[in-house]
Amino acid sequence: MKTILISEGDPTSINYELLVSAFPHLLALGKHHRIYLVRGPHNITVPSLPNLTKPSTEPGFYSIPWSGSKKTHSFVLGKPSKTSGQMAYDSLLAALDLQKELGADLITLPLSKEWVGKAGIKGFRGHTETLAKYYKRPTFMMMTGEKLSVIPLTTHVPLKDVVKELKKFSWKELTKALVRSPFLKNPKIAYLGLNPHAGEGGKIGDEELTILAVGAKVLRKAKFSVDGPLSADSAFLPGARPYDLYLASYHDQGLIPFKLLEGKKGVNITLGLDFTRVSPDHGTAFDIAGKGKADATGLISCLERLTENTKTKP
Repeated sequence: MKTILISEGDPTSINYELLVSAFPHLLALGKHHRIYLVRGPHNITVPSLPNLTKPSTEPGFYSIPWSGSKKTHSFVLGKPSKTSGQMAYDSLLAALDLQKELGADLITLPLSKEWVGKAGIKGFRGHTETLAKYYKRPTFMMMTGEKLSVIPLTTHVPLKDVVKELKKFSWKELTKALVRSPFLKNPKIAYLGLNPHAGEGGKIGDEELTILAVGAKVLRKAKFSVDGPLSADSAFLPGARPYDLYLASYHDQGLIPFKLLEGKKGVNITLGLDFTRVSPDHGTAFDIAGKGKADATGLISCLERLTENTKTKP
């Protein structure tokens, strides 16, 4: 029996609509696993979801509020605020505290970096970076779907800082994370060049030779099969040689083709942790919140990832 925590993300987003839509799936999984929605004090709810004051020893799908505030806030779907940004961040930290206590796996529903920042949380760059800080270890974002897996070597940083971040990147830690990951078994890896045409042997930038090739050597020393640098503009075309894992130099280089090819079934998996953290491959979608348009495919894909190796499935 697994224990799965779900951090609520921003309560004014589509997240609660996703939970309502996926409710039958969550109930079915709750027959064999313990699933907790970690939420703050506010008016947005999942109907018929039991509330607990502490974790249960029995399987089921439950709501478990954190007790950092006695004041209940009233939110409107699609209307984010500093308060909803603060609550999203506090709910995430509460979920991490509970994860340490229970040894659970974790689903993080989307929050808004903009509104977390407006709430006064300085230096917040995203879930992946917060996990690294909280657990005091390097973490790596792997976007994975039905056919494609991509790791951006740099995540939520301005494009002008990519080279500086690549120079600091820990290839040894990435190697350790890949070796430990249950989602990758002897993967064939390709890395994408940073520059157009993968630098053309140094004619259009030399980062492929001075940074990326050095990292590839570290991976090969660990017995991984690694090809590259590949020209990023053709690596994902039909007919191109497929790989189990692509290493992108920066966020959009890898995530634009990933989202185009995998659609709504993409899942964000954090490598480098002692447990599994996953998140749907989409954002808060404030513009459609409350309009009945939210699609729970991403959340269901996360649940399937966490339970795919268990004998009991819905």
